[in-house]
Amino acid sequence: MGTRTYKSDEFDRFSEREARKREWYEREMKKKRQALAILIGMGLAAIAVLVLIIVFLVKLFSPKDTAEVENNLSKTPSGEISLVDNQTDDAIYNAGSGSGTFVNSSERGLIVIDAGHGGYDSGCISATKYEKDIDLDIALKLSERLKEKGFGVYMTRSDDSFVGINDRADLANKCEGALALISIHQNSSDKTSDEGVEVWTSKNDENEQLAQLIVDEVSGRTGAINGGVKTKDNLVICSKAEMPAVVVECGYLSNKREAQNLSDEAYQEKIATAIVSAVDTFIPPKSK
Repeated sequence: MGTRTYKSDEFDRFSEREARKREWYEREMKKKRQALAILIGMGLAAIAVLVLIIVFLVKLFSPKDTAEVENNLSKTPSGEISLVDNQTDDAIYNAGSGSGTFVNSSERGLIVIDAGHGGYDSGCISATKYEKDIDLDIALKLSERLKEKGFGVYMTRSDDSFVGINDRADLANKCEGALALISIHQNSSDKTSDEGVEVWTSKNDENEQLAQLIVDEVSGRTGAINGGVKTKDNLVICSKAEMPAVVVECGYLSNKREAQNLSDEAYQEKIATAIVSAVDTFIPPKSK
């Protein structure tokens, strides 16, 4: 098969056609690259705007103290939430008398009751109730039983409001002549079989004495396993308080049976009565 020989003018026309094809192809590719770059830029801009909108909405609808709460909470080995780390809380929300010194004139002196968690800080969660609600239920019952014994009572919260971790101890310290601070909490664990009452406090003879009295009384009156007294140096509410202070972990919400007990009013009354009995021993009536 022979090889075609182009005449000079034919070769020139062929070369021109090929050159035009290449130019057209390069122009089209350039247009496509530009269009793709524009689309990518628009996509990235849309993502950036969406992220900014999400961040704005999160800030708008989230409680402003969430960061402080997260900084002040840490997990203990058994899985429960403990109030630790001396960070600074910025605000107090509907907490007792708020500011100033609380003066008590009751016959036997003043006891500060702290219902754990509250507001957007729910604490542990059982199948039916939040810890914050059970804490408040027991705290209110404890308040009534203490008053019946002649004690004055100051509550760091008496409704479903949030109080900063450090603020709880600060409020107690503003109560002139307060004799004890009792913080009510519920426990939780990754092991659903864990159960029983524990009392946490900072290492101090008076703290440990009150803690031991409470854990023994609550265990004895409710039949719950006695988990004993646990100490931790950086428990804010105990280390900052200027009076004997304890955190009563009344039971495990992660345990189905114990969670049912802790939600029962009669069982809550037993816990409140037991704590009052312990306080009555720790702070005996004044002799006339």
